[in-house]
Amino acid sequence: MSKPVLQYVALCILAAWAVVAQSAYSALLIFEQVNSDRYMRVPFFTRSYTSTIEAIFPTYEDSGLRVGDRVLALNRRRVNGLEQIDRARFFQGPGDLLQVTVQRSLPDGRISVLTIPVRLHEYRSEGLAWLTLTARTLLPLCCLLVGFFIAFVRPRDPLAWITMAMLTSFAEGVSGFEYWSIWPPWRELFIIYHSVLTNMWPLWVVLFGLYFPMPFEVIRRNRWIAWVLAAPFICVAAISLYADLAEGNHYAELTQIAAANQLTQRPLDIVSGLCAVSFFILLAAKRRRLDSPDAKRRINIMLAGCFVSVVPLVLFVLFSVNMIPAPSNWLDAGLVLPLTLLFPVTMAYVIIVQRAMDVRMVVRMGVKYAFASTTLNVLRLALIVLAIMFTVRFITDSEHHWQALLFGLIGTAVVIGLRRSSNTATRWMDRKFFREAYNAEIILSGLANTVARIRDRKPLLETIALRISDSLHPVCMAILLDSGERYSVAHSIGLPSPDNLQFPKRCATLRLLKEQNAPAKVFFDDPQSWVYGATEAEQETLRNLNAQILIPISLDSRLLGIMTLGPKRSEAPYSRRDLQLLSAVASQAGLALDNARLTENIRREIAQRERLDRELEIAREVQQRLFPQKLPHVQGLDFAGYCRPALGVGGDYYDFIRLDSGCLGVAIGDVSGKGIAAALMMASLQASLRGQTIAPCETLAEMIQHVNRLVFESSSDNRYATFFYAEYDPKTRSIRYVNAGHNAPILSRNHSQKYVLRLEDGGTVLGLFPDAPYREAKVDTRPGDMVVAFTDGISEAMNAREEEFGEERLIDTVRRCNSRTAAELITCILDQVDAFTAGAPQHDDMTLVVMRMSD
Repeated sequence: MSKPVLQYVALCILAAWAVVAQSAYSALLIFEQVNSDRYMRVPFFTRSYTSTIEAIFPTYEDSGLRVGDRVLALNRRRVNGLEQIDRARFFQGPGDLLQVTVQRSLPDGRISVLTIPVRLHEYRSEGLAWLTLTARTLLPLCCLLVGFFIAFVRPRDPLAWITMAMLTSFAEGVSGFEYWSIWPPWRELFIIYHSVLTNMWPLWVVLFGLYFPMPFEVIRRNRWIAWVLAAPFICVAAISLYADLAEGNHYAELTQIAAANQLTQRPLDIVSGLCAVSFFILLAAKRRRLDSPDAKRRINIMLAGCFVSVVPLVLFVLFSVNMIPAPSNWLDAGLVLPLTLLFPVTMAYVIIVQRAMDVRMVVRMGVKYAFASTTLNVLRLALIVLAIMFTVRFITDSEHHWQALLFGLIGTAVVIGLRRSSNTATRWMDRKFFREAYNAEIILSGLANTVARIRDRKPLLETIALRISDSLHPVCMAILLDSGERYSVAHSIGLPSPDNLQFPKRCATLRLLKEQNAPAKVFFDDPQSWVYGATEAEQETLRNLNAQILIPISLDSRLLGIMTLGPKRSEAPYSRRDLQLLSAVASQAGLALDNARLTENIRREIAQRERLDRELEIAREVQQRLFPQKLPHVQGLDFAGYCRPALGVGGDYYDFIRLDSGCLGVAIGDVSGKGIAAALMMASLQASLRGQTIAPCETLAEMIQHVNRLVFESSSDNRYATFFYAEYDPKTRSIRYVNAGHNAPILSRNHSQKYVLRLEDGGTVLGLFPDAPYREAKVDTRPGDMVVAFTDGISEAMNAREEEFGEERLIDTVRRCNSRTAAELITCILDQVDAFTAGAPQHDDMTLVVMRMSD
């Protein structure tokens, strides 16, 4: 929302005008009071817009002047308006003679010249005179300051402008009007200021009753009604302004207006009185119809403040015009002015403060605390004075300097001790009279430290909610946390159905809390509140939460959640100290929530790892079941196989298949990748191979082509497998094989330690191409020959220096262990690999298949 620049400019102009006008008039009053023994006071009052005498001061009752006489001249100077009458005061002093020329009203309208000795104005007491002066200067100034302060605080609020206008009108009504002795053009500015305010105050009173604390529904929907009400007051004010400006020197031009004023003055006074009465009627009627407890409390405070402040002022005015007797001790005590000052203070409180305390609570606690604090201060002062007196007495009576010094030190210590004791007593009194606030501070301060040590989210939220509820006693509260695309209720107290209460992430409420990073007050009674900038769905959510305060839970500019608090059970508003403590709790809660989130993530990760470990263990067991569990018996052949996966499961594969022809199918393979994905492809490869061996093809090359196609169709584009498949015929001792891109197995001849044959013929790897060609090869074996098939996890095993074990070391190991059985040879090879790597971490599966031909 843009800044209300135009409103501020208008307020600055009006404030300057009002302060200058009021200051000038106050200076004139003070000047008259200080010089009351030098200048006279005009003996009479005249009717509005005429020179006809309406009232005569008591000190001039024997002067010969009569009510109804028309003043023609003062000291032989013709009277054309109020300026001549007003200026006459400054040219006459005590002991001078004032010559007044009048035209008698009765019986014959003759002209008379009266010589009147100037007399001083008689006051009931000097104190009363200064009290009256103070009331007519200080009270208007306070009204001006409070009125413009309200408008500057809430420049967009029509009620604030109405309140400002009403308070300035009240100030001008109290101050009076004697501006014609000021030099032009300043007096014209002051006359306009005075005339508009004094004629418009009934309108401000009615509008305040219509708009406070919130406008009637019919007014809110039909703003033209306010203009219709204002129209007659504006017309009267315009006519009065013209007459007031002309009254200074143009009585002759105002004859008709004066006659109309004489006829309409009483009806206008009745209308003004009715407007004042309507103020109370409208507030009372609105109090019945409003549902908001806070709005009702505002009206109660407004009515109570008006009664306490305005009634003494009315009595003071009646006493000033001698309509009722007044006890001088009451007035001289100066109670009228302080009580009247309650009126602007009350207006400021009910307009600016967004949550009002109950009247009974304000009065009860205020009176109790005032009496207690006053008594304590008096007692403290008396004890300090006594201590000083006794100290001085002992010092003066001392015969030696050291005695005087000792008594001085003792007296100083006593005075300091009394001061500290009084501070302790003051804190005790604060705890006694504001025990709820004191206890809340203790509880919430401790809570801010407690939440920092809690790591679980649920007990954390429960602790925060319970402790805040015990300290501030809200009707309800809720804690909403970030749950993805929205903030939803994670914990609540006192809400009937909080499950569906949530705020979208891009809503105005969250945007406000992120921008200001401070508690926000929810105030539906104020049409200017930020709440009405939110969507209807947000407003409905705030109403269902019964929220009065929103506290952001933030950490490092991230909004983790929101705390919402409903009204206090005591109906007291949330103080600034409450909000500071809640902000401290929210700050610690943000850190604790983040720690709880991290702890929960760690727990979740640990649980997930445990679950994955269990799944890997199951997968490992399943994969182990895919390897041959029982080796078939083949005449003249000793064979064995082993797989050591680098992870729980791997992509290496070996198999021994007893064929219907009596031959033994031997397979070894290495699937690209590791882990679950490689293990699944290995299982697919095994299933494809075994499926093909059930219905054997004419050649091994054709069978491997079928396996390749099946693997290609069941795997992704980046998956493949190296594969070696052989069939051993025990009758002929021959081996037919196809090598599909695998590490060439080693055929070690028994008759020659140096002769090693590599079984390399075949084709490309499986799974990359759908129709890859393969060729079959055949070798004959003799008793004692040994075939060792392996995966690259054996040959590429690395030590700490990143040196590979290599196929040469593997061949040497095979030669050295040539006399051992197939199982023993596998163990020997693995021992050699482990000795070479010396504990260095390995990243690939290790698989070995050994076949040894025997007699």
